[in-house]
Amino acid sequence: MKKLSIAILILAFMASCSNKENGNTKNRNNTSNQTAAYMKLQNPQGPTVALNLTDFKIENEFIYYQGNIFTGKVTFNLPHKSGYFFVSNGKLEGETEINYKLSGTKKVQVYEQGKLVKLTQTENNIITEVIYSDDPNSISNRKIVQITTKYDKNSYSMDLQSMIGSIQKNGKFIKDLNVEENKNGDEKYVSAVFEENGGVYKTYYNFTRDGAISEIKYKLDSKNQKSETLSEIRKLNDINTVLENGLTLFRRILSSSGESATPEQSSAQPNGENISNPTPTQTNQNEDDLALLDRVYDEVMHKNNPDILKTFSKRQLAYIRNTLFAKKGYIFTKPEYSNYFSQKSWYRGTQTNQDTLLNEEEKRFIDIFRRYEN
Repeated sequence: MKKLSIAILILAFMASCSNKENGNTKNRNNTSNQTAAYMKLQNPQGPTVALNLTDFKIENEFIYYQGNIFTGKVTFNLPHKSGYFFVSNGKLEGETEINYKLSGTKKVQVYEQGKLVKLTQTENNIITEVIYSDDPNSISNRKIVQITTKYDKNSYSMDLQSMIGSIQKNGKFIKDLNVEENKNGDEKYVSAVFEENGGVYKTYYNFTRDGAISEIKYKLDSKNQKSETLSEIRKLNDINTVLENGLTLFRRILSSSGESATPEQSSAQPNGENISNPTPTQTNQNEDDLALLDRVYDEVMHKNNPDILKTFSKRQLAYIRNTLFAKKGYIFTKPEYSNYFSQKSWYRGTQTNQDTLLNEEEKRFIDIFRRYEN
């Protein structure tokens, strides 16, 4: 009997050790299973129809088509973007795809009962996948829990909750990883040391709170890492961490669906000369404030084309700039903007402190705007 008890204890101890050794593997498998579950979300069956202002409307947070709650596929083709939505019982369900025509960026978002659960963003042959979960403390009720970037034969992945990561270089997984967070809590990264092209390197896969994703490489004098020389910084992708819910996205594109699919040349004067205080809607009667902000932001920040700002008057620039603050819920003190944005169905004024509303990229966007306004 004693021998049997001892044998059982030994087996239990061995199982415990095995669990500790395989802890990271199990967590990775759990994460993979979670990702696979999102991939299995089925696109609903139904008719395919083109988005238009005549047949579609949003009422009580449901999408209606010709007076009935809609299930099916909705396609759109605007001057600067095209794509489709899948809708089930009036809510986004399954894939939503947006193709940005000028930059070539493609975003595929997966929704479950109207909630964003996954984003796949492809730009310059670099693919970034983001997994989201519930976050009651966030305005959008979503938070990023996992992020993966792939290009060529390389891939990086981080689980931001368990702080487990992986690195694959030239098709081979790298061992002995470090997954860390900086002191301020606004950057997380996974790093590893590996040999490449006859040298020894340490590579960081870096993700910031603002959504910037970078690969930072240092050359080492040896594996002892006594000396590090910066070798390369590569910006891989930018993820918009300021989320809007699926219905807001649908509403914004719906409001722009009256535009021609062929962009028209702007007739505005470069410096706003000889323009007699036009209202913002005169820039394009079919383009709402959020769609215009989205287009201009994309040109300035993602396509490095600030000269687009020369096509607007100073007053128009001021309205576009303040649309960003309105989108964040800023309560305006100037009657001109307070009266204007209070008439917008999407505007919800809840914030009084301008300084804490914007992330670093958005602050740079505002700085560029002010230079063109002055």
